[in-house]
Amino acid sequence: MTAATLSFRPLMVATLAVAVLASSGCSWIRNKWGNEAEYQASRQNQPLEVPPGLDVPSTAGAVTVPAANPNAPTAAVGQGVPSASSGQAYVEGIESFMLADSLASSYRRIGIALDKIEGATIGDRAQLLNSYEVTYKGVTVLLRAEAVDGQTRVVALGPDGQPVRSGVATELLAVLKARLG
Repeated sequence: MTAATLSFRPLMVATLAVAVLASSGCSWIRNKWGNEAEYQASRQNQPLEVPPGLDVPSTAGAVTVPAANPNAPTAAVGQGVPSASSGQAYVEGIESFMLADSLASSYRRIGIALDKIEGATIGDRAQLLNSYEVTYKGVTVLLRAEAVDGQTRVVALGPDGQPVRSGVATELLAVLKARLG
């Protein structure tokens, strides 16, 4: 070996030792020359913050379920229900009425009778729900048939799902009852 090689060897071993120590991840070297404290304090390392209003799902369009009234009357008849042939203006109507028929038969009969009422237009029909969406005198109402003790109750429901107790919807029920007998 030559003298130049012998003097070069310790320098190479020292350089290799420093490189191994530096690349080994020694915490002393990393803390001494690294920027660990700056990394931990950086904005990217903070926990995720959820903006206000996004932490809870929106319930703005949630469905409201009407309260059940177990003591509600099955039929409420208003005063002065005119016949379908009288030609009078219907001032007062009925809230609901009963048919002595099965639910399926009543649903079919209601549809036939609604087709024959002048000014009544059936929009949607939902046989599974036993209901008709009917427009009468510019007012849209949901007519629904419900089974009650072997009979069928016919009721008009408003947009809120509650029974309608006055107005054009009750007039339509009065005309429908007169047609169905």
